[in-house]
Amino acid sequence: MAKVLFHDHKLANILFTDELPSGGAAVQTYGWIHGLLANGHQVSLITDLDEEEKMDIKSEFSDLEIIPSFDYSKGVKWLRWVTHRYPDTYRKIKKINPDYVYESIPNWGSYFLGKICRSLGTKYVLRISNDSFLDDRILKNYTKFDRYFLMKGIEMADIILVQNDYQLAAIKKYFPKKNIKKISNPIYVHEPEKIIKGAEKDYIAWAGLFQYQKNLKLLYQIASALPKEKFKIAGTLSSKEDEETYEYLGKLEKLPNVEFVGFLERRQVLAFFANAKYLLNTSRYEGFSNTFLEAMMMGTPILTSEHVNPDFLISGNNLGIVYRSSEDLSTKLVKVDKPAYEQMVSRVLDYVAKNHNYKLVAANLMRLLEGKETLEAESSRAQVDEVVLS
Repeated sequence: MAKVLFHDHKLANILFTDELPSGGAAVQTYGWIHGLLANGHQVSLITDLDEEEKMDIKSEFSDLEIIPSFDYSKGVKWLRWVTHRYPDTYRKIKKINPDYVYESIPNWGSYFLGKICRSLGTKYVLRISNDSFLDDRILKNYTKFDRYFLMKGIEMADIILVQNDYQLAAIKKYFPKKNIKKISNPIYVHEPEKIIKGAEKDYIAWAGLFQYQKNLKLLYQIASALPKEKFKIAGTLSSKEDEETYEYLGKLEKLPNVEFVGFLERRQVLAFFANAKYLLNTSRYEGFSNTFLEAMMMGTPILTSEHVNPDFLISGNNLGIVYRSSEDLSTKLVKVDKPAYEQMVSRVLDYVAKNHNYKLVAANLMRLLEGKETLEAESSRAQVDEVVLS
């Protein structure tokens, strides 16, 4: 069995009994961890919390070794990587002595993490979490300095994991000799029997951080174009502030068919999706939205734009509707009768069970890391049926 160390600063937000907002990369890591533990591997995590906060960790993580990351207050501010963060991270990884160090999101610090792994003889595995890291869209939220070291970090990785064909082609262009593997995201649901499903699916759900990437302008246009549909919006404002998001948040709040439900913890998110007719995605770009998998686990089809349809996932498997504009979506929704909708529900359940079961995908992850062929997908519909309560 392998020994895997995850390096994810934001996963702590999911670990807490009282959850905090987290991104899709953390949700994905959550699935990997449970899948690897279920398959008998030894798993550790370095994340942002202190020893006192360990008391507030959910019981489901009792088998997970959790190590607090470096102290943000120590060291000289502009030299913290050299004076504190690098040596602190080095000591922790050396003590754990893992076979693999997995990092969830490439960032400028990835270069230094890669150097630590190389000096210790540990395989460094880096997951590409978003398409925008691989082209000029990265400069919307990061500096050229960040981008330079982010790319150097990707170059340091022994194994680069991508989510879709766009990422695969981009990485091959930059680093044609690197070991690059494409693998699906896992989806894990803790205690599915406790997820409460209502009698009817009577609204269109939207979930995410309120930021430019998520395109609240398009969300407003769609909600305006479909006045007879009820929309429920789950999320909270991102730290990455922008004027467009503020403007359209205000406009959405004035629409009579829109309801904001605030930040939801994971179990609440799953119940939120279970009671929705559709999950709506309006993002300008994604790598592979974990909300797609969460919704499909609940038997909820997807509405997404042509910009967020990785490897033609939704259109190629008939898992919902792919639209070009708010008007196009309105036209296509009208054509979906009850039998067509029920077929979509059946397809999403089958697809997620066969392709994203956390145990199977985690087993495939380890086989990829070991240089072996992946296992064939096996139907896990029975496990999904436990989640989709009648």
